[in-house]
Amino acid sequence: MSESALPALRAVPAKMVRGGSFWHSVRRFFAELRDALAQGVFSLFAHKLRAALTISGIAIGVGTVIGIAAITAGLDTSFAAQLASLGPSTLYVSPRPWIINGDWWKYRNRPVVGVTDLRAIQAFARLPVTVAPMAFTQSTLNAGGLDLKNVNIRGTTEPYLESGGWSMKRGRFLSAIDQELGTDVCVIGADVEDALFRGRDPVGEKLKVGPSIRCTIIGSFVRKGQAFGQSQDSTATVPLSTFQRAFGGKRGLTLAVVAPVDKVRETEDEVTAVIRTSRRLRPDEPDNFAVNRQDKILENYQQTTMALKLVAGLIGVITLIVGGIGIMNILLVSVKERTREIGVRRALGARRLTILLQFLCEAVLVSAVGGIVGTAIGLGAAQIAAILTPLSAAASPGVVLLGFGFSAGTGLLFGIWPAWSAAALHPIEALRYE
Repeated sequence: MSESALPALRAVPAKMVRGGSFWHSVRRFFAELRDALAQGVFSLFAHKLRAALTISGIAIGVGTVIGIAAITAGLDTSFAAQLASLGPSTLYVSPRPWIINGDWWKYRNRPVVGVTDLRAIQAFARLPVTVAPMAFTQSTLNAGGLDLKNVNIRGTTEPYLESGGWSMKRGRFLSAIDQELGTDVCVIGADVEDALFRGRDPVGEKLKVGPSIRCTIIGSFVRKGQAFGQSQDSTATVPLSTFQRAFGGKRGLTLAVVAPVDKVRETEDEVTAVIRTSRRLRPDEPDNFAVNRQDKILENYQQTTMALKLVAGLIGVITLIVGGIGIMNILLVSVKERTREIGVRRALGARRLTILLQFLCEAVLVSAVGGIVGTAIGLGAAQIAAILTPLSAAASPGVVLLGFGFSAGTGLLFGIWPAWSAAALHPIEALRYE
């Protein structure tokens, strides 16, 4: 056959060779990764007790973090709801702050908040939407021969309904005429209605409040639930003038000042300035009253729970580190046990990357399974807490993913050294190992 009859050989472009080699390398890598994962799963089942002990260490760490994160999230939700029940943009003027940092005695002899302060705010403050004075005591209610003890008795005026975020279930609330005339009427909470008038409409019924008030029920509130461990529904509300006639007019007041939603801080500053002027305080004298805002309580609460979250996170990290050390120890033992196997595989052509992937996959699989078990434990603890307590404990998807990812990362980090030591074994020395 002549040379002219031979098929012409064409040169293959270099970039095609490089492209084919690249895709071949990619396919080979994923094939080795698949085999490494399969071998990792086999190793887990082959050494059940050893794997279970290691998995339990990782699971405890992840479960602790997720469980505490879910419980603190439930606390945050519950606390925010309780704060909102006080009125989302309501300021409370009282002699002392809700949270006292430092010497309590310097607040002890402060003058009470009284009618003079109320009138000053009503006359000179321009920002408040409304102002409601409140006076409190505890007493016994009686209706139809039934007594209900330790009920919160509140004396207030018509604007209170708006300031406290209350809603009427039946009847009506107190009116300006009730306050002016000092009529013997009252509005009761849901707990009082259930205890004394279960199954019937209480509006129009007679109720004895304390030693001297015999009032007619004109309405009842929608149930509001608890706030800071105390029921808000065990209450009877009467006109402030009626309250002062029965329990004494010298009791101090708390003033609920409703601010515009976007001007809470400005309203606080204005109310503070008005009361200081009314009390004739000099510029160098400190306030002898307090204007309480909800976000101050929230800030204090967040500072407290931040410490809890940091401790929980630290416990979880320490537990994961201990679990990671356990993974490293087990893999180093495994490398020693399988040295001859590694030597045989290297002698038959296995690459260092193949050995490296195998041990890394074992480490990641162990820690990932521990993460899954720990996530289940943490979520289960959150559900139990939600059932047994008022907390709506629930872990966010972000926390779950973070816990799982951190556990897998722990296996990867602590598996690098054993995997590298296995991949770095010389084939001949490994075959000689006894």
